[in-house]
Amino acid sequence: MFLCYYFSSLFYPVLLERKDRDGYMCTSKRFDKSYKIISNKEICAGYFELKIKVDAVSRYCYPGQFFMIDIPEVFLRRPISIHCIGKGTVSFLYSVVGRGTKILSEMGRSSGSVISRRGEGKDGCDEIKMLGPLGRGYGLTSNASSKFLSCVSFDSYEKKSCPKSRDISFNPVIVAGGTGIASVHFLATKLSRKGILCYGVHSKKDLLCLDKFKKMGWEIVISTEDGSKGYRGYITDVLSENLKAGDTLFACGPIPMLKKVLRIAREKNIKGFVCLEEKMACGIGNCQGCAVKINGENKLTCKDGPVFEIKDVEL
Repeated sequence: MFLCYYFSSLFYPVLLERKDRDGYMCTSKRFDKSYKIISNKEICAGYFELKIKVDAVSRYCYPGQFFMIDIPEVFLRRPISIHCIGKGTVSFLYSVVGRGTKILSEMGRSSGSVISRRGEGKDGCDEIKMLGPLGRGYGLTSNASSKFLSCVSFDSYEKKSCPKSRDISFNPVIVAGGTGIASVHFLATKLSRKGILCYGVHSKKDLLCLDKFKKMGWEIVISTEDGSKGYRGYITDVLSENLKAGDTLFACGPIPMLKKVLRIAREKNIKGFVCLEEKMACGIGNCQGCAVKINGENKLTCKDGPVFEIKDVEL
């Protein structure tokens, strides 16, 4: 385990964007360094949005990718999906579920005139060390980037550099469960067309990012297991009625939800992509600890994914 952590800190040199032997686009660059924390706000009970100043690194981030975040007093880094990209910034949306995320939630947060001492860096600002961006995102899977992303190249976020897709038949449907909304929000900001968001959580207090999707003009379907808002039950119970022939499906959430999403998509012959959530130790494929079955072969979620085509995933 120590070797996994050690080697993950070594493999951060520039990697030029290229295609691997399977024809998939690989990430263009990844970095292993410390960054300043801009803010770390609790947006609702138990959920936080962490915003980091990364400068040029933001130009190399694709929807679906993630960073391995180094948390003080915790041995292994934590993989967290990219939630939002700004000019020179990257944001993460996460929930406090254990000791690691509890410590993370305390970094960079003010308490009166006192700033958390954890990870304190230059100029009195908290810093955090991260490795990334990592993995294949939605724009890095085969035949994907030019088909549905409004930005074929992410080297600039200026509007003049982002040609819109001419595929007028593209109708996106996003399915998110719990904190899976964090990953697909970044995706939604870069899709060439607006569509339907199907979002399932346990209770209305767990609903996140709805205002952001509304501002972007997305139609929203909500389900809660306790019936406190929207449909009472699972989001997969109402997914079929919101899918039609020709839609492109994007899904991120817990494995039980994804299993049902895959079954429904195949029954209705719907194409699309899923972003898998797996525990990771290194994030770059050295430890082999996040293997999944893809098209009859063992693949690594961190390196070959986390985004895979629906037709290939076996759960």
